[in-house]
Amino acid sequence: MAMQKSAPDPQTRPSVVARKASKKQIRDPEKAKSDLLASAIKEFAEKGFANAGIEAIAEGAGLNKRMIYHYFGSKEDLYMAVLEKVYTDIRASEARLGLEELDPVSAVRALVESTWEYFLNTPELLAIVSLENTHRGAFIRKSETIRSSTFYLLNALGRILDEGAKQGIFRKDVDPIQLMHSIAGMSFYYINNRFTNAVIYNVDLLSEEALATRRKQMVEMVLAYLKPDSALD
Repeated sequence: MAMQKSAPDPQTRPSVVARKASKKQIRDPEKAKSDLLASAIKEFAEKGFANAGIEAIAEGAGLNKRMIYHYFGSKEDLYMAVLEKVYTDIRASEARLGLEELDPVSAVRALVESTWEYFLNTPELLAIVSLENTHRGAFIRKSETIRSSTFYLLNALGRILDEGAKQGIFRKDVDPIQLMHSIAGMSFYYINNRFTNAVIYNVDLLSEEALATRRKQMVEMVLAYLKPDSALD
């Protein structure tokens, strides 16, 4: 007579919930970190540092909160990773433009337009930047990664401006840092204040016409400033 196999002890057999939870943790480490960062960016952008929840971030990524401590160490370290992510992402998008391969005017135009489009399509960046300013840059000052990636763009812009001045199409007294502030500031102010200004001016600032007008005006303003005859005595 064949021996019957005994049924697994219900107390030792993993529950369906436990098996599903276990499967969620079996994930490529880089994918897990990427998912956690994406969830953290959303959570910090919406709730700020103090009110952002570790459990909410983990749940948004479909992971256990222990994985945050495993990959990042602490809430503060996760926030630092978020800062570096949002800043290096925009720097990477600028690097893909190949600015130094373009003529000076086309390069500046591309930088203005790409900054505008990136800010418009990545509201989380604006929220995180605003959040870090409420902390007076306490976290960002710890990141060499953010500084080095930004100075790479700054140096490239400096060379573009020098070439434009050499060709006689740009004025010679342009400060690359001030120009970067102006380009980012024109985009940041418009998008960050779109709700209040829409009420104040009674205009739909996010209509296709308004967005196209703003983009065109920013390009024209920057290029007009760069012309040699725009310098004041």
